[in-house]
Amino acid sequence: MSEGLDKEAIADLLRGRTMSVYALLLTRDSMGVREVQRELGYSSPNLALHHLTKLVEMGLVSKDAHGNYSVARDVRIGSLSLFIRVGRTLLPRFLFLATFIAGMLVAYIALFAECPPGPRDLMFYGLCAVSLLMVLSESRKLWLLRPL
Repeated sequence: MSEGLDKEAIADLLRGRTMSVYALLLTRDSMGVREVQRELGYSSPNLALHHLTKLVEMGLVSKDAHGNYSVARDVRIGSLSLFIRVGRTLLPRFLFLATFIAGMLVAYIALFAECPPGPRDLMFYGLCAVSLLMVLSESRKLWLLRPL
């Protein structure tokens, strides 16, 4: 059941606790069964091992000679498609849009703003503020729904 799985089959199998284990491994270099158990608060290492074995069979995770598991194939399915991995952190995609809007606002103030602000400046500030609040609100919602 390894490399032959397409995205639809992986999406059907990668749900719930299995998704949580996979998302955890995305944020780490490698982990053992007991580390996964402790990190996710599972009642026994067998539960963590079951989900790790499932991920190995799917071809998404590999196991080394020391019994550590690491991501072998990076897929963005379900809620993971709404996140970008930066180093060891999964960040909501909207966060980058918020950064762009804030940068645009700073650049406008530095290069084009009048002192005192005119009607066009106020309109631009208002639009940027509303856009920034909306995007940050959506980023927060995604952060709270992350699969970990």
